[in-house]
Amino acid sequence: MVYRVRRARLDDAQQIGELFNQYRMFYNQVSDTEGAIKYIQERLSKDESVIWMAESDYKTEPGLGDIAGFVQLYPSFSSVSMGSIWVLNDLFVHKDHRKQGIARKLMQAAQTFASETGAIRITLSTAINNTQAQALYESEGYAKDDHFLYYERNV
Repeated sequence: MVYRVRRARLDDAQQIGELFNQYRMFYNQVSDTEGAIKYIQERLSKDESVIWMAESDYKTEPGLGDIAGFVQLYPSFSSVSMGSIWVLNDLFVHKDHRKQGIARKLMQAAQTFASETGAIRITLSTAINNTQAQALYESEGYAKDDHFLYYERNV
């Protein structure tokens, strides 16, 4: 199967939202397909995120490829470095398309995009026990941060 990576458009929101719902369920969230689609529509329509998607050449509907995976980036800034950064917040490949190099292609698309937009870096976080993702990130040149601890608080 051949896969191509392209930037998502607003008219891709439904298909991406359905896959985004599976991503959320992977992280033990309750299924909410309608909410996931709405969330993706809002991010794209407001230009609050950039999504790169991988499509297979297999067509489920005329003109539509099968969305195999996506990576979602959010813009941010570094005050100390005085530059823009991208937060790689979500990366997911559908279970039927794994082990095809799709996650790597999506990571590389994100890197190219960040470079083209003049960003100084991409940041990401992953679960401590997600060693498979850590191996991918490290093979793509990402390094564990050993200078800062990250904290969070729910509000």
